Amino acid sequence: MGDRSVNAYEKQPHGDIEWVWFEGSTALLEGQGVCYNWDYGTVSAADGRRCNRVELPTILNARWFAGVAARKYSATTGGQFIEIFKPGSLCNVLSKASTTIGVGRLTCEAGGTYAGYFRLAGFPGRGSCVPMQTVNRATTAGKCQALLEEGPESGLVEVVSANADGLLDGGATTFMVGGVSYVDTDISTGADATFTLADGTIPGLRKAFVCQQAQTNDVAIAVTSGIEGVGNADPTDGMTGIVLDADKEEVTLAWDAFDTSGVWVVQHVVGATLS
Repeated sequence: MGDRSVNAYEKQPHGDIEWVWFEGSTALLEGQGVCYNWDYGTVSAADGRRCNRVELPTILNARWFAGVAARKYSATTGGQFIEIFKPGSLCNVLSKASTTIGVGRLTCEAGGTYAGYFRLAGFPGRGSCVPMQTVNRATTAGKCQALLEEGPESGLVEVVSANADGLLDGGATTFMVGGVSYVDTDISTGADATFTLADGTIPGLRKAFVCQQAQTNDVAIAVTSGIEGVGNADPTDGMTGIVLDADKEEVTLAWDAFDTSGVWVVQHVVGATLS
């Protein structure tokens, strides 16, 4: 059971600490985020290890945030026990952003070079934090004291991969389920980047797409089941597609369903074209 009382040196921040098994063989930096291996073992059998074994964040485990490494760990073949700070803790996160105390939000990143780093904003909840230190880590990643948020899963953030030429590939593109997907490179390969947003599986699941770069081609998202939602003349209008093609365009959706049917509902849109 976590103990958050002031029962030690008064400058020691409170934290909810847990020991878990890190399955990776790579090194970890203090404050680097990890996620539970939620589907460990035989899926038809109960297995407690699904919430005591962790791995680096990916687009497949992003909705199962566990916490951040309490200290630096060297690479160890075959994995190792590590201590993590869980959501609700005041601790260091591995930041690659310029922060101001009490301002904004940073969210753990899934996949890629910065897996487990905090450098972009996502949804509130598990996997996100509020900076509690004014420090510039934008150029060189480093520690930043932050309050890890509790609540529903944020779903983390991802930055879609670029090809060897530094351009986002056109054609079929993979985005993670839930969380916030950022596009920060130009799609200039002669074809739109296409993605089909499948029906959700969890009531209240949140999803956002953010374009941070003017596009030669488009980010074209087909929506399996959707309505335009708030901010429209008729919020019940059906929606089958979303197009983003310019800097600072974004759309946020939520999966609304409690029985066998459901629909993606637009919560917020800036610049993106709905159809």
